[in-house]
Amino acid sequence: MEAVNKYLQELRVAEQELRARKEDIEAQLQEQLRYVGGRSTTEVEVWLRTVQEVINKAQRVANEVSKGKYLSRLNVGKNVVQITREMKNLCAEGSSICSLVVHDAPSTDLTDIVSHSRARDEIYNYLLGQEVGMIGVWGVGGIGKTTIVRHVYNKLLKEDHFSKMIWITVSQSSDFHKLQNDIADTLSNDLLDDESTTVRPAKPILLILDGVWPNFSKDEIPKPSANKGCKIVLTTRERKVVQKMGCKEVQVPLLSYDEAFQLFLSKVGEDVLSADPTIQPIIKGMVKECGGLPLAIVTAAIAMKGVHDPRRWNDALIELKGRRDVLKTSYDNLSRREQDCFLHCVLYPKDYGIPKEEIIEYWIEEGLVDEMKSREEMKSEGHAYLQRILDSSLLLGTNGKNIVMMHDIVRDMALSFIEKWFLVKAGMKLNQLPNELEKALDIKKISLMDNFISEIPPQMSPKSTKLTTLLLSGNSLEVIPESFFSHMNALKYLDLSRNPIKSLPNSISNLKNLTSLLLSECENLEEMPSLSKLVDLKKLNLEKTRIKGVPQGMECLVKLWYLNLRFISRLEEIPKGLLPNLQGLQHLAIHPTLSRPEEIMELNKLETFEGRFADLQDLSKYVDFLWKQSKRTIKYSILVGKTVEYKLYSCNNHVTVKDCNTEGSRVLPWNVEEFGIEKCNDLSSLNGVSGLQEATLLRKCRIEECERLESVFSSRCPQLESLESLVLRHLKNLNVLVAYPEPVHAFSSLKVLFLVKCPKIKILFSTKLRLLQHLINLEQVIIWGCDQMEQIIEEEEEEEEEEEEEEILSVAAEFNFPKLKELGLWHLPELKSICSTNGVMLCKSLQKLEIWNCPKLKRIPLKLDISFDNDKVFHHPPLKDIKMKSNEWKSIEWDHPEAKKALLPLVRI
Repeated sequence: MEAVNKYLQELRVAEQELRARKEDIEAQLQEQLRYVGGRSTTEVEVWLRTVQEVINKAQRVANEVSKGKYLSRLNVGKNVVQITREMKNLCAEGSSICSLVVHDAPSTDLTDIVSHSRARDEIYNYLLGQEVGMIGVWGVGGIGKTTIVRHVYNKLLKEDHFSKMIWITVSQSSDFHKLQNDIADTLSNDLLDDESTTVRPAKPILLILDGVWPNFSKDEIPKPSANKGCKIVLTTRERKVVQKMGCKEVQVPLLSYDEAFQLFLSKVGEDVLSADPTIQPIIKGMVKECGGLPLAIVTAAIAMKGVHDPRRWNDALIELKGRRDVLKTSYDNLSRREQDCFLHCVLYPKDYGIPKEEIIEYWIEEGLVDEMKSREEMKSEGHAYLQRILDSSLLLGTNGKNIVMMHDIVRDMALSFIEKWFLVKAGMKLNQLPNELEKALDIKKISLMDNFISEIPPQMSPKSTKLTTLLLSGNSLEVIPESFFSHMNALKYLDLSRNPIKSLPNSISNLKNLTSLLLSECENLEEMPSLSKLVDLKKLNLEKTRIKGVPQGMECLVKLWYLNLRFISRLEEIPKGLLPNLQGLQHLAIHPTLSRPEEIMELNKLETFEGRFADLQDLSKYVDFLWKQSKRTIKYSILVGKTVEYKLYSCNNHVTVKDCNTEGSRVLPWNVEEFGIEKCNDLSSLNGVSGLQEATLLRKCRIEECERLESVFSSRCPQLESLESLVLRHLKNLNVLVAYPEPVHAFSSLKVLFLVKCPKIKILFSTKLRLLQHLINLEQVIIWGCDQMEQIIEEEEEEEEEEEEEEILSVAAEFNFPKLKELGLWHLPELKSICSTNGVMLCKSLQKLEIWNCPKLKRIPLKLDISFDNDKVFHHPPLKDIKMKSNEWKSIEWDHPEAKKALLPLVRI
């Protein structure tokens, strides 16, 4: 038993290390998504999912051992050792993940227009050279430092010079020390790995620090080195920061007059000059007043776009000379409602990536968007406001498209407009409430979000009788005194989200004007005061709290239009008759299993529904209801089954069914777009799912752990032609994708195919079923852990060759995948070939090839584009990344004799 205990201890240590690595990668991923934009890479998504699966398996085995369920110590040892090894391998793979995010094509920005190319080229060349380890980019605010560095960053993402690239917005990173320690650990791990690899030289890590201020310490970051694997770029307004840090200086200068003039014309439109030549000298005067600052030039130009009256141009120039405030002109050109929406953006911290949906929801709750018949109409109006603000350049879009940001110069201007009515100290690392709070008698909006405030003095009671908005989210408050809200009679919007509060003061019950109460992620909150007096409440968010029952008095909230009860594991049921009382509900998200679907059907204004039904009988009732809704459009995300794990799915008409008998029940609404099915063991194929034939909008399908499933489709149905994503996991009897002959246009829309842990399938695509000719849209194929997989493409058996000469002259079979960008083959012990011996794959869009632990695979049948120049061999884009084990890279064969030499720079071992 001593040996078993030793194995269990090793398992626990491996699990702790893997969890730590997972948390680090998730934190870095969120940081990069928020501040750099883009989307997570498939590599990191697959890794995170696999990590969670293995951790769950480790916990199950540990629990079974503790309960004595194993019959022999030998079985214990084998299982524990195997899982421990898996976790260690995954931990090592986590260290080798190259990029966490990928980016859409960058939109046209200043770097595409003005000649900041010298600064860009300087930074780029220093990064690729051997002499410089740390680069400091400096210049005045609004000159375009971040834009220039982001341009270089995006260019490097498409290349293969760095093993990792990490972007940190310094002024916003609240846990900077921890993140830097993680970077240092990653750096040392990567260097160690590369030192043991002889296939190619080590690649450095790139760290970008955006917005460094004078109080920043050089000791807080890893020591840069041109030779040892870490390069650093920082941006700052202060030259003395660059000098103090010992950086190689790159100054971003003000634009020359000619550059500024061309930039102005590109934004205002050259048709202005042809409409009236007398406008040209006025434009020159405005350009001169902007002083070579790109932000001011763009803002002034956009403000005058479409204006052809010389008098208005002259007035604008006079105004500009009078106050030298281009940004104010752009602000004045917004409507009053758009100005109010813009000003409310300053309530967020500096350099904050503001989610578009979040700010629009906030505008709606603040009454900045007029009430309309539906919430979707109001959101559409909010998006229109946001777009006009973006078009004015007062907010900045990002490559990620889902967030907006406010330049610090613009934010300073906005704060100057509202300093009498707004108190904003968000993200300033405060440890206590500011003194101004008690004296702020005329203040209407207060934002103290994202600080470290842990305590409110017991007798504190601000006399803010005009206060309508209070944002205290993202602090460390555990207790709020009863007296705190005593004088806030005008309060309408209260956000206490992301605080470790255990209970709320009863004084909240007296805030009779409150329209929004946000308590999401108050993960210690167990008790709520009565809400019966809050009859004007429209929005209530209790997501991820620990309440055991719905708050008292909820039946009185007849004006409520948004209710979020997601991820509340201790909330077991919703009282009978509560939901029908809330007839104003437009958005309902609910964690407890709903035993009365008819109560949802009574909500006549409901537009968005996220919830869970106990069984397919209840789902059928709701599906029948949806079928009858010809005049209403309801978006939904529905989980079915008592054991189904509650996850955050997109509300794009999604249904997930788990551990249910699908016979005799209508499962799918006609407009379902995403469908997941788990542990439904009565199914032999998807054709057994009721409603599938009519679900013509289905685009994504996920099937997991359905033991009897032998094929995905056993007969023809429309989804074979329209399905875009197919994910298949842990299907122990799956042996073929399509089980009927001549599937016409099968998978002709398919873009993504994942096949994970399906041990019986031997061939992915068979030419006998003529599937290959339809896979023209396939972009991503990942095959993982399919123990009996022998061939990816099986070619039809040839008839005996008539003559040996014909066999010699036979033309290679070509399999064309014109849009395939990523092919991943992982842990396939029996895989012998990707296609037949004389077959080749044409993949003109392929960017990423991963082959890992496929010991019997000896040939990559990829048709390569290789060129020769002065005895040097080059492989041309788009292939950018190859990942293989060292021994597999050495043993694998390519059809082209110079392939290995050409592809070596792309290989990650």
